[in-house]
Amino acid sequence: MPVALPCETLDDVRLWLERQPVSTRHRDALSAFRFLSETAGLDLTSIPARPRDLRELFASFSASKLGVSPKRLANVRSLVGRARDEAQAAARPRDPKPPIAAEWTALLETVPWQQYRWGLNRLARYCTQCGIQPECVSVDTLGRLRTHLVQESTVKKPQLILKQTIAFWNRCQREVEGWPDIRLSSPTKPETFMLPLDAFPESLGREIDLWATRMQTSDPFDPKTPARAMRPPTVQSYIFTIRKVGSALVRGGHLEVDEVTGLDVLVAPGNFKNGLRRFASTVDRNRAPETVHKMAVQLRSMARNLLDLDEAHLAELDAIISRLVPRSGRKMGARNFERLKQFDDPDLVQRLLGFPDKELGRALKAGSSIRRAKGVERALAIAVALHTGLRVKNLRSLRLDTNLVRSGDRLLVRLSGDEMKTHAALEIELPSEVITLLDLFVREHRSLLPGSDGPYLFPGERGGPRGYHAMRDTVSRPLLKHAAIEINPHLYRHVIAKIVAERRPELLADVSRQLGHRSFNTTYQSYLGTEGPAASRRLNRLFDETRRDPRLER
Repeated sequence: MPVALPCETLDDVRLWLERQPVSTRHRDALSAFRFLSETAGLDLTSIPARPRDLRELFASFSASKLGVSPKRLANVRSLVGRARDEAQAAARPRDPKPPIAAEWTALLETVPWQQYRWGLNRLARYCTQCGIQPECVSVDTLGRLRTHLVQESTVKKPQLILKQTIAFWNRCQREVEGWPDIRLSSPTKPETFMLPLDAFPESLGREIDLWATRMQTSDPFDPKTPARAMRPPTVQSYIFTIRKVGSALVRGGHLEVDEVTGLDVLVAPGNFKNGLRRFASTVDRNRAPETVHKMAVQLRSMARNLLDLDEAHLAELDAIISRLVPRSGRKMGARNFERLKQFDDPDLVQRLLGFPDKELGRALKAGSSIRRAKGVERALAIAVALHTGLRVKNLRSLRLDTNLVRSGDRLLVRLSGDEMKTHAALEIELPSEVITLLDLFVREHRSLLPGSDGPYLFPGERGGPRGYHAMRDTVSRPLLKHAAIEINPHLYRHVIAKIVAERRPELLADVSRQLGHRSFNTTYQSYLGTEGPAASRRLNRLFDETRRDPRLER
């Protein structure tokens, strides 16, 4: 157990600082405490000086909301954390930090990558203090290291440090000669809920293969094949549902894994209910989540295609499915619905629309050419997302040779039906400022990025398209960091609809087309939802204008 801190609160640490000899570093630290008290408005006497509490405190801050740069906030964090550690060390004097044991030093010297040597230094020092030899490192060692980081250290992200330590160790285990033949994994990783397909009987796998082959073939003379062949991602979505429901039945104790022999087992009414219930148990009582309804529909569709179910059986499944239909007309997810409300603030909307220019300005000031290139790329990606509403799948896969089409001074983003989720071809004209930004990126910066010899506008490291998660981060993280805007890629589509609905509702049909919807009803049901106040304001203005109209006076 960690020893109780002699400085219980941040105010105790501040008072300790004031008693120390004057120096530049101590003046800076006191300035950091004044920042917390005056700028952040905190009562330092009520904030515990424990590492966990400090991490949670700084994780709750936003530099833009506090009106400072991210660098300033990072400096405050560093100064406060160091002062806390110094105050603790002064009250509980310790021996100087012991050197790393010789066997660990020798092992680290075999690592050819400096970054990895630094990354493993913390583990080596901890094991030295605990008397653990390199060949005795285990998952249990990592668990104790994590506890030490959480309870005794003010590092910003203990779990990330642990994750990097594991990654560095495992690469050395694979590639460094003489490294201990021990593969590490996270001590906090829970048991995987989802069972792999090969954990189930082979008969289920054969049935899935038959169904998948049939669904990816379109034959107008075979009524068992679809009118339009399913795309591979859609097929995988159905297979994922089978794994989820099968795993729920096994994990819930309803079936043994070798009893899940085929689709007929999953759609037996009792199993159908129990398998889906696991995913509906955490939602409110008024409506089941859309995903559970989708899973139920997928299972029924597969069963109807593969099995000879009688009408009574199908009717029983349909009765369950009908009760899973979301009662609310709003299809927007609850998280997106809440996040969309922030855009009721017109100043925040202005910050969003002006963000690409701000990000470009920051990028062009960077001293490194690589950092400039990445900054310009971020500005362009956010600008394209704002003006097109493209899904991440399409945004990351934009090709210079096929998807960007020039016609004089115009530049069109052109996507075929095969590239679109709705199978409807899409063509969007970019505004002139985005064209200028795109030309700047391609002409001066794109060639500096790894993979730029490939055809993609936003290249991945190996010449393919930018990774899905990397693209998400590109259009999300900068806005949170620099503008305090919490947005994910799909929310861009909702924001576009919201801005138009509140200001020019007559243009919603154009929004529906730009978002690639086949039906205007999709736009209305799925992408609108927080425009009530704006509608009220418009009606109130109309009533006020009508009330003041002199022609109505008698």
